Formats: sequence, structure tokens, C-alpha cells
Amino acid sequence: MEDTTRRPQLSRRRLMGILAGGIAASAVGGVGIFSAQSGGNAASPSPAATSSSATPTPSSSSAATAAAPAKKTTPVVRVQTDEDTWYAWQWVNLTTGDSYGSANAAKQTNNTESMIKAWIGTDYLAGVEASGKPLSDADKALITKMIKNSDDSAAQTLYLRRGADKVIQRAIDECGLSGTSITESWWSKTQITALDATRMMREILDRAKTSELVAWLVDDLMRNVSPGNAFGIAEVLGEVDPQADPAIKNGWTDHARTGLWNLNCLAEWTSTAGGEQIVLAILTRYPVGYGQAYGEKVCREVTSQLLEQLTVQA
Repeated sequence: MEDTTRRPQLSRRRLMGILAGGIAASAVGGVGIFSAQSGGNAASPSPAATSSSATPTPSSSSAATAAAPAKKTTPVVRVQTDEDTWYAWQWVNLTTGDSYGSANAAKQTNNTESMIKAWIGTDYLAGVEASGKPLSDADKALITKMIKNSDDSAAQTLYLRRGADKVIQRAIDECGLSGTSITESWWSKTQITALDATRMMREILDRAKTSELVAWLVDDLMRNVSPGNAFGIAEVLGEVDPQADPAIKNGWTDHARTGLWNLNCLAEWTSTAGGEQIVLAILTRYPVGYGQAYGEKVCREVTSQLLEQLTVQA
């Protein structure tokens, strides 16, 4: 469930590795590669457009470890969609430093919708830690509702308490977001690129290593969202590994004014086959008449193709 008014989700990570089969099709979404430094600013949603089909090549971080390297390949993602569908994706292997993205991953934006709640919670917990006071039961309940059930009222309360747009500005500054912009007083319409979505998740995961409160948000809440919120990436991981335990925060809303659905999937997991820690973001936008299931299917197909090409097979 998403905000549609002006008022404005570390225990051991396991998973994945086996996926057979691919999705055929004519491509509307993109294939491309951007390094972690790539980015572009956009003050409003980018128009729906067919992105480049150039074959991507991997980039690697010099600081990353080389344990359990992924398959040496360059992913090609071709999802069958209608021409008025836009999507973007970014895959980051935190173990090897390899990063792949669609050709529009650093350039074109989508509404964050509830995906930004992962940051709203993280930012709020930073404020609690800075105060030196314990997390109250009331605040713990609000954060739990916001992440596990994607509760908008809880998100709005926490967002306002931490300064409204200042929460989003801190995300831009502290997560190093180069293609993200604020929509005044409206957290769910923050404009974000797929690349920046992975940067936001990486910052949250880094904080979870040293903060018990953020570790609680990631491991107790994001790994246990309500079943109706665990679509897309999580569904595919669940099919290939019944013990999959991804940290998830999806976002989704149908907008009558624009006539569009905005739907995003964001997840982190560690593959059981290769032991690689992965962050994946998939953003999509399409006509409202197609329904939520259409966007969920786009996320599943992108995930399936990337898993098949980029993960070590058992």
C-alpha cells in the first residue's frame, strides 16, 4: 500500500544460486553497464522510453574482495513488454565489486513509492542513536508497521518528526545519491534511479554492521515483510531456494492523475551456491490499466534472467 496524498521496510543471510530457464522476448527495457560512480540528476520522472540494447560489461571496485567470483559473463536482459512500459535495473555484487545496470539505470528516475521507507526507518533510528535514548515501544511499533506492512501513516509520522524533506536530503548526502531529487513534502514521489536505489540499500547494510537498531530493521523487519509485500525478486528467490531470506522493501502505487503504475523492487541476499552478497533494484512504470500483477511480472522476469546469467550455479 502506498501514499497517494500530499501528506506525505545481522543474522546470517542465506540463499540462492540455481535457476534454469530464461525469458524469451522482444526488449523494451535496457541492457547496459554503469560503474558505481555513474549518475545523472532528474527533477521529475523520466518519460517512458526504450533504452539501449548495447551489451554491458562489468565494472569492479578495487576495494571489493574476490571471494567466490560470479560467472564471467555480461548480462543481457530482454523482457517482453508493451511499448508503453518503462523499466530500469541495477545489480551489484558486494562480494566481488562487479556492478551491472540497464542503459538507463543511472539516468532515468521513478517515484520511490514505499521503497524509500527503508531509508526513513534507518534515518529515524540514526536520530534515536544520536539522542542516546533507547528506542521507545511506540516508535518500535511505528517502524515495524512501516516496514513489514508498508504502512503509510507510520511512514508519514516518522518522516515529519525527522524534518520531512531533510530526511530525503540526508539520503542524497549520506548515501551518495547522484540521480535522486526531492519532491517537496512528498516522500513517496522522491525521484530515484535504479543505481541510486542500490546505493541507498548498501548504506543501510553498512550501518547494520555497526548499529543494533539498523540490524534489527534489516534482519527482523525487511527479511520478514508481510507476504503481500514480498513480490518480484523475493518470489523468484523463493522458487529457486525455499530457504531464501532476502531483505526487501518494495514500492507500488497506481496514480489516477498520471494514469501510471509506479512499481519498484529492492532486495539484498547472499547466494547459497557462491556465497556472494547481491543487491538488486528494479524500477518500472506503465499504464494504470495493466494492473499491479503486470509490474510484478516485469520484476520477476528481470530477476530470473539476471540470476541465470550472473550467479554461480550449484
